[in-house]
Amino acid sequence: MRFKDSFKSYLLVIGLGLLAGIITTLLNLFPNDTLWSLSSIASVFGFWMITVTLIVYFSSSNKNASINVFLYLASMNFNFYFLQGVLGLFLPRFHNVENFINWGLLNKYNALALVCAIVSFVLYYWNKNNKISSVLYALPICGLGSETIGVIFYLVVAHTYLFQVFLDCLGLALLICLFYKKTNNKLIFISTAILGSIIGSCIFYIPFL
Repeated sequence: MRFKDSFKSYLLVIGLGLLAGIITTLLNLFPNDTLWSLSSIASVFGFWMITVTLIVYFSSSNKNASINVFLYLASMNFNFYFLQGVLGLFLPRFHNVENFINWGLLNKYNALALVCAIVSFVLYYWNKNNKISSVLYALPICGLGSETIGVIFYLVVAHTYLFQVFLDCLGLALLICLFYKKTNNKLIFISTAILGSIIGSCIFYIPFL
């Protein structure tokens, strides 16, 4: 199955983004400082790295991947902050004194969605079946692998983020299974994924423990 360059397909992607916004908002109701830390899905990047990578994987062209990713993330962002505005009417911790929707954060993450759309356009070149494609396949593994190492350290040190550890490990296993059989240079893929994950965790996660 592939997403298509059609109104119906793009509408489906928007629907998936709205659903993701509902899921992340509901899980954000849970505390973030417990063993499971269910709300971590809204505060770290594993969930969107997994889902965005899958959207690129199932897209039908560079352009299609780019549009799909932006629509997915933008609709997820909007629904997340819209529903937070609704929750703010009843729960003080979600109340935004200035606006019903936190436009500052929404615009910030929509700008990030645009960056991800551009990156997705480039990532789709992994279908070219050359050595560079093996590196491109490894890049999402590097990002998710870095976070996986980081949240495992958080679990060991602070006894939090157990839910995120499970989510990241499952996502990592899924992406590796999908990409390993498609990459044409397994050595480049594996070495890039391992080195990138270790370096990324040392730069972006472990120093903040």
